[in-house]
Amino acid sequence: MKKTQGVTVAAAALAPFVVFASFPLPIVALPAIGADLGVGLSELSLLVSGYALGLGALLLTGGALADRFGAARVWIGAMAAFAVLSAACALATTVPLLVGARIAQGAAGAALMACSLGLIARNVEPARRGGAVALWGAAIGAGLSCGPVGAGLALEFGRWRPAFAVLAAVAAMAALVGVVALPTPRGTAGGRFDLVGTVLLSVGLGGLILGVSWVGSGFSMRVGIAFGLAVVLLPLFVATQRGREVPMFDVGLLRIPSYTGGLVAGLAMALSILSMLVLIGPFLQVVFGLSALQAGLWFLPATGLSAVVALFGARIGARFSLRTRLTTGLALAAAGLAALAFARTDWTFALFLPGFVLSGLGVGLANPALGAAAVVGVPPERAGVAAGAANTARQLGNALGIAALGAIIHAGALASARGELPIAADLLAAGDLRGATAVAPAQAVQAAYAISQTTGIRLALEVSAVLALLGAVVAAFLLRPRPAPEQVEMNVGHVAEAQAGR
Repeated sequence: MKKTQGVTVAAAALAPFVVFASFPLPIVALPAIGADLGVGLSELSLLVSGYALGLGALLLTGGALADRFGAARVWIGAMAAFAVLSAACALATTVPLLVGARIAQGAAGAALMACSLGLIARNVEPARRGGAVALWGAAIGAGLSCGPVGAGLALEFGRWRPAFAVLAAVAAMAALVGVVALPTPRGTAGGRFDLVGTVLLSVGLGGLILGVSWVGSGFSMRVGIAFGLAVVLLPLFVATQRGREVPMFDVGLLRIPSYTGGLVAGLAMALSILSMLVLIGPFLQVVFGLSALQAGLWFLPATGLSAVVALFGARIGARFSLRTRLTTGLALAAAGLAALAFARTDWTFALFLPGFVLSGLGVGLANPALGAAAVVGVPPERAGVAAGAANTARQLGNALGIAALGAIIHAGALASARGELPIAADLLAAGDLRGATAVAPAQAVQAAYAISQTTGIRLALEVSAVLALLGAVVAAFLLRPRPAPEQVEMNVGHVAEAQAGR
């Protein structure tokens, strides 16, 4: 029994590790990917935001899969699909193929995340669940740490493709172990997909994210179409949910102040610090001349600290309220982002370190509390829907944050480049140094590019710091005092079961 539970806990923790290792994996490889495929950095933003879109848009339907086929069966199938799609990323020869594989990879990750906590709820005895859930949470930080470093190591010995190939091999081996070792009972209920809601939500949000990504280059037909899809389809999604007995998102939950506070805190975290950690990677390489491995290692004070602090989440939660943890975490993240916003082209790692440390502490303190915040004050019978919607909102916040902050970086860089080197301003803002050197001296291009990109990243950091601080303020006003322990325990049980499929 204990051996089976150990395998289950390992499988449950491996899911967020694989999913979140893949999330930032392309960060340090973006310059190499752009050079290999012959495109600028601005054209590659969907490699990260598209993955988050696939992950977030299908999280709410992942539970239905687990409900119908069983959490372990879905875990095995999703892990196998993740392996195949990682291999597709490694073999992609064009940007559309690579982006398409990344979006599908995110969808497979959604299924993994939706059923991983369900494995713990259904197969691990209550006395061991607390430690299992803590390990599950720490695996997120570990994945965020290993993704950029792993890509950097791969680039030290070859090109960017081996990083995806290694991820494919890890996922394939995990799926094979799951086939042999995981108990695979069938689902216990006849859940079904809300196909209409899934299509409306995913296409509507996809239009919103694409529109935000493209609008930084100026308004065009494609921008209008993208925003038009969002304006039409997202209200339709809300309308269809009102008529369902078990909606993908219960709008009535927004009437609960503590739930809304937790939702805002999660969105603020995703839109600000988590999105900025993705965007800083290429900046460190192109402006400071770091190798992919060096850039990945520079992230460790932030991602590593967040994983370590998350391991102590249960102990911290016993001493401090959700309000305190979330507001303090977001405030620390805001302080870290504000410190980084003073970045200059002559900075050293030591000058970046305080900002990275503060950001990592903030993420590590707030992240474990976000799951509990999703169910505080929520009736137990609605806790599953509440937690699923909160998780989805955070992932979609990542996608939207990367797109919006990427557009801000582009706009800031373009304005600066027009003052530094007008003849090549558009090329510099897009990261097309090859094209820029064709119309201007290489030395002038390099100097103008460093200044313009630094201007853009500083502007995005300032916006991120404000978003994180606003999230802290809203959470402080809306979050209620910590509920009685028995209420928390009851809601957490409902959430874990719901993650396996309602």
